[in-house]
Amino acid sequence: MVANHSFLTWDRLSLATRLKATLICSILAMIMMLLASRPVFAGGEPAEDFIKQLRAAGYHDIAIRYLDQLKEYPGVDESLIQAVPLEKANTYIDAAGSARTVPEIDELLVKADSALKEFLKNDSHPRASEARIQLGGLQMYRANFLLQGKVDEEKKTRARESFLAAAATYDTIIKDLRGKLEEMQGAKLDPNKPELKTLRDRYRIDYVDAKLKAGNSRRLAVKTLANPAKDGKATIDEAMALFKELEDKYSDNAAGAFALLHLGQMNEMIGKKKEAIDFYLKMLEQVDADALRSPKYEATSGLIRIWLAENPPDWKRSVERGQAMINDLRPDEKLTPQVFELKLELAKAYIAQSKDTKDQKKPEIAKADRSGRSLLTEIEKYPGMHAEETAKLLKELGVDASAASLAELPKAEKPESLADALTKARTLLEAISGMKEAVKLIGTPKDDVQKAELEKIEKQTKESRLIAIQILVYGVSMVGPDTDLEMLREAKYFLSYLLYEESRFRDAAVVGNSLTRSAPGTDYGLKGGLFALEAYRRLYLEAPETSTASLTDQLKDIADYLMKTWPDDPSAASGQGIMIKLALQKENWAEAKKLIEKMPAGAERAMFQRLMGQLLWNQSVIARHEGKDAEAAELLKNAEKELISGLEGIKSGLVEMEGMRAALVLAKVQLKMSEDAKALSTLDHKTYGPLALVEKLGSEEDTFKGDLFGTELQVLVSRMTADGADTDKLLTRATKSMEKLRDSYKGEDGQKRLTSIYMGMANDLKEELKSAAPAKKDKLIRAFRVFLSQIAETSKDPATLKWIFQTMVQLGEAAMTNPEAKADGLAKELLETAATTYEKIGSTDSESSISVRFQLGRTYRLLGRYSDSLNVFEGILKEKPTMLVAQVEAALAYEQWAAELPDHHAPKAYSTAMMGGRPGPDKKNVIWGWGRIAQLTNGKEQFKDMFFEARYHVAFTRFMSGKRSKNEKLMKQAIADINTTVNAYSDLGGPALKQKHDALIREIQKATNQPVTGL
Repeated sequence: MVANHSFLTWDRLSLATRLKATLICSILAMIMMLLASRPVFAGGEPAEDFIKQLRAAGYHDIAIRYLDQLKEYPGVDESLIQAVPLEKANTYIDAAGSARTVPEIDELLVKADSALKEFLKNDSHPRASEARIQLGGLQMYRANFLLQGKVDEEKKTRARESFLAAAATYDTIIKDLRGKLEEMQGAKLDPNKPELKTLRDRYRIDYVDAKLKAGNSRRLAVKTLANPAKDGKATIDEAMALFKELEDKYSDNAAGAFALLHLGQMNEMIGKKKEAIDFYLKMLEQVDADALRSPKYEATSGLIRIWLAENPPDWKRSVERGQAMINDLRPDEKLTPQVFELKLELAKAYIAQSKDTKDQKKPEIAKADRSGRSLLTEIEKYPGMHAEETAKLLKELGVDASAASLAELPKAEKPESLADALTKARTLLEAISGMKEAVKLIGTPKDDVQKAELEKIEKQTKESRLIAIQILVYGVSMVGPDTDLEMLREAKYFLSYLLYEESRFRDAAVVGNSLTRSAPGTDYGLKGGLFALEAYRRLYLEAPETSTASLTDQLKDIADYLMKTWPDDPSAASGQGIMIKLALQKENWAEAKKLIEKMPAGAERAMFQRLMGQLLWNQSVIARHEGKDAEAAELLKNAEKELISGLEGIKSGLVEMEGMRAALVLAKVQLKMSEDAKALSTLDHKTYGPLALVEKLGSEEDTFKGDLFGTELQVLVSRMTADGADTDKLLTRATKSMEKLRDSYKGEDGQKRLTSIYMGMANDLKEELKSAAPAKKDKLIRAFRVFLSQIAETSKDPATLKWIFQTMVQLGEAAMTNPEAKADGLAKELLETAATTYEKIGSTDSESSISVRFQLGRTYRLLGRYSDSLNVFEGILKEKPTMLVAQVEAALAYEQWAAELPDHHAPKAYSTAMMGGRPGPDKKNVIWGWGRIAQLTNGKEQFKDMFFEARYHVAFTRFMSGKRSKNEKLMKQAIADINTTVNAYSDLGGPALKQKHDALIREIQKATNQPVTGL
């Protein structure tokens, strides 16, 4: 261990600064010469490409000067000259991404804002939409930037103004796109111009995105107020309206999911904790998609905040939920603001646990304390919104993070030569290696003494590393004509390694790149290239989006160089792997496939094929949710091909968790493609089948096990419908699978997760039934019914019974030809089983969710148990009177009940269906009836179909009331009801509804002895 550094005194920064200044001056001189003498090509000045190259290289000042002089160059496109302010704005934004000081960044962002507003004075320019989107994003970025670090009221005011300016910008985008979309409504598009449909689809996506951002910018603006609920009510209402619209209209895609998150955040902000929890949990139940990972981290943070605010703090649920999310983190997510926030909230939960001495043993309390401190220490070194609170918490725990970070860095004395520098660096590296071994031996500190020793060793390691870097920088600068090249290469190798270890990735990349280019074919050259490659990758992951383009080029350049220079070395192929990951990240499947095919056959290529297959599966799920069935089917086919190839590349006995996951995804793909026999074969495969291997490998991941056994269950049920299937054998195995599935989930959160899986399985079954051929549909229903009935007879588990109930309802409805009629045959049997199952839940689950009770009420109606149905809906509507689907079901229950009553009771029941009934404490009807449903949905686009249905039923129930009471005047009044609707809305909501109204008016005309003319 290095104890004495008295020979190290010279400030490393002075030399580094001089070297950098000399290099930059040389480069600038060359660029200025280039600018002064650039030739004019036949096609004019290649200005746009040159601007991009300058930005990519980081020469932002030169790019601005070039743009200022652009109009003086001959041959430059007039559109680009008009776009000079926009290009300047892009340059300023790019420069802000690499700026180091707060004032510098703020100044650049102000300039970018000014340039964009200057450009938008000409709103007819083809790039105006791009500029508006850029301006909105910039205003949001500026506002968020102002809220970093120490924030006072003046900063909050400026940030709020910037958020509201962004909201205004997005409002303008919404208005502009709404106009364009109205001009491009379906019938107005030229069928000979398919590009117009593509453009319309693009506008729709941008329109929804702008609405989401318009709401979010308002949410963030209100968040800066001391009392948001009081001082920002108007802005809150505007944001809530935008988010609710997105939730209602786009619940099956990313915009709707993000809206759920923001509705949770808004309700949390104004103190509506129950509503906030509901929205956060809905967000977490969304489909597993890459785009939704970050918002799920935010939703989890929100839940933890609310739970910890309870008295006493609910740290148990907070720790369980938060730690599960942290365990699932991907490497490229660890430095995102959402993860920093989640780790901060989780740290608070651990601290709360450490303070709760009731029913906890001392080791558990100590572990919680260590976990909280560890999370805070981990995120303290990174800037962001979390920084101030993190530092405050550490200080409360007795850790002065700021003092440690401000400690004076060690300084190194200049070595006598490169050989001297290398000798001293080797000594320090040996010491660093020894200290790392000491850290491993200590492991997790068991007491304060060990903890202090660990902190001391880590501090000495860092100091030694910084000193070694300085020494090597000095040594490399002493290169002369007689320098030993092997010694120089070794020094550069050590330097790139130490810079990487110190997280100075850009410097590590520069040194590693220099080494690999100067030593092609050598071992040091390869090692230097690999350091450069990995450093560029880390920079890419941490860089803002505006800076990733140049890093992608640099990554590709070094990866190609390594492959060409060391074609037979497997480690050189890792560059190809990084490029594949980037292509996959950008969803550039064709490029990823091309890169994979270039790789030599082997384990690494197979691994990337498995990765690509899994990502294609994820994309197919998203495409299917967006209604792009043809695209989803093509993605599934490609996913199956890649996964099979990748899994066949696994050698027997070498399967790890990653391979098991890939095999599980392949089974899901095959199940979705109706290849259930293949899916079962995949799950049972002797080499990579996860069912055979999961216990052997001892996987502790309950989530994976649950997913695996849930998929097995779906496959087995699907196999029961095959010709010649051994149903008894499959049923026995399915029952065991169900038991394993239940055992995979423990505790309250586990049961919620299990229930979520059951719900998902029920919904998947419903989707399959929609497209199943009649013969298979009948088999599928009957097989599933036998299976579910057997479990229902033996299970007392509320989650299982609830799932069986919901699935039986789905099956019963799928077996019906008319969902508004009374069930009979197989449908009746299924719904009766569903009702019996729910009634069994009653003693174990008295607080079923509204959605489950709604299904029960609907089940009773379909079975003709109208009184029971209305009792259920009355209970629901007392809690949630504006639940329109429940109001419709209740009105329909009265209407259908009336049809079965004798003539002396039927008229009153029909009248109740129309006018409403069951008065509440305020004497107002809890069940509205068709009349009020029509009144409240009139003029609301999202309830258009419901309005016309309600108007139809107003006329129908009035007619039936008159018919059963032999009141001709009342029957004729029903004709007036229809004519009133026709006069206001001639299309009556579309052909189907118009046909229903026409049939009804004909029936009334016939019953009242009028000419049967219809509408």
